[in-house]
Amino acid sequence: MPLLGSELSAQSLYGTAFIVGVLVHLVIFRLGEWDGVPGRIAAFFIAMYAISSAVSTYALAEAYGGASAVLINISALFLALLLGLFASMTMYRAVLHRLRSFPGPGLARISSIYGSRMALKRLKYFDEVDQLHKKHGDFVRIGPNHLSVAHPAVVQAVHSSSSQCFKGPFYNTQLPALSLLTAREPREHARRRKTWDKGLSFKAMRAYEPLVAKCTSQLLSNIQASVGGKIDMSHHFTLYTFDVMGTLAFAKDFKMLASNELHPVFKFLHESMLSVVILSHAIWFLTLLKNIPGLVSSVEKMCAWSNQQIEDQIRDKPDAPNVFSWLLKDYMMLPNPTTQDRMDLIADASLIVVAGSDTTASTLTSLLFELTKHPDVYRKLQHEVDTHLSDNNELLNDSLISMEYLQACIDESMRMHPVIPGGVQRHTPPQGLQVGDTFIPGDVIIQVPMHTVNHDDRSFSQADQFIPERWTSRPDLVTNDSSFATFLTGKYSCPGKQLALLKIRHVISEIARRYDISFFDPQTTEWFPEHIVDGFSLQCPKLELIFSPRITR
Repeated sequence: MPLLGSELSAQSLYGTAFIVGVLVHLVIFRLGEWDGVPGRIAAFFIAMYAISSAVSTYALAEAYGGASAVLINISALFLALLLGLFASMTMYRAVLHRLRSFPGPGLARISSIYGSRMALKRLKYFDEVDQLHKKHGDFVRIGPNHLSVAHPAVVQAVHSSSSQCFKGPFYNTQLPALSLLTAREPREHARRRKTWDKGLSFKAMRAYEPLVAKCTSQLLSNIQASVGGKIDMSHHFTLYTFDVMGTLAFAKDFKMLASNELHPVFKFLHESMLSVVILSHAIWFLTLLKNIPGLVSSVEKMCAWSNQQIEDQIRDKPDAPNVFSWLLKDYMMLPNPTTQDRMDLIADASLIVVAGSDTTASTLTSLLFELTKHPDVYRKLQHEVDTHLSDNNELLNDSLISMEYLQACIDESMRMHPVIPGGVQRHTPPQGLQVGDTFIPGDVIIQVPMHTVNHDDRSFSQADQFIPERWTSRPDLVTNDSSFATFLTGKYSCPGKQLALLKIRHVISEIARRYDISFFDPQTTEWFPEHIVDGFSLQCPKLELIFSPRITR
């Protein structure tokens, strides 16, 4: 027997509930951004169901055949409401959405889960997106409100200092904590960027240089010990960059190079980054999981480790300022630090680990892979190193900066192997965005797939070939240099660019002046690119090389 009397049929009640569900979508959930609060939404519907069931059972049980009959009717009404909600979402996204004219996979139009499926498929999200662009063109709809754009003009339109785009919902991954990376509000980002810039200024670089040189010396000792055999440089670059990061960020020597063992935090780091890159396309799902204790344990362990580094640095203040001490100084000056302030500081500490070690290790590994694969390029680099330096010269950053071909090799490697190959999310301004001849509506998530853009012959002639000369004597091979933004540009550019380059220049120039290199397994040229993983930042497989002392200079 339907509730509310025989004058209203069950069918009309269910139809009304269905229509209410449609209206809830059109009037509420279609507008604004809801990905960051899935737990609250679920809690609201559960509470409404529980309250409705309790009140209806108490008031109507006797009149309508008992509590079970009332509960069945209430459950059916809620189910009809939810069906209306999801039916409206599906119809709107598939047929009526402002991105309906853009091509892309059918399932991507309906659910953001499609992006997560691409990321999980081979752990090579950037390659999956690249295949979609080859099939559909420069503009591909990869989610209900999400475009991937590989047009040559897109980097300037989206990432330049004049762009009015802002950070997309991907940056909600750390909520409720906020790091410099995930701060979406422009003024908050600008405020925090000032502090980071103090610790990463050119003046600070001079103070850091001896510490970088010390870690480089330990790395060279490990390489020297391997002469006559093989050494996995992917592994050793990870050890090296983590030791540098520990020294410069937390005033600690983790002695990873000395022990030849990875710190346990790297397991947490890679697991948490993989979970983020897989689930960040369905950010609502990742946010929901984070609210369930224990389900994202790697993230929790990473935060706990970062918090310990903060405690250690508060207890044992370093003699000289380091990268993190500037952030800690701001925190300690707060009159009454809140829980939110502490969470944000922990998030920044975790960011230093990712940005200061993992990304640089991948860049060094990719660069040495290309130099080994192209011995003519490596010999030319060795000649430049020999010209600038001798055994009695000290490697100083001022001298390294002037080495044009070294920088060209770095740029070319980062073009071919961008450290964030799938790109980062931006949100178009309300008035929309013009990219070439195409207008992108406002309030749309847009992503620039850097691997695809960097391998586009329209911007880089012979784009799939490693040719450092395109940045020196062959400028004709670069027809659109605005597409090259491996550290990004504008207000969201990487603040640690100069520190990363300092480490890369030191290591590669020292290796080039001392050793000739070759692959332990000639098949490395084939399987190395195939085993690269997109864990948001590039994650390289092992790179086993043979180092031989240079016979002639």
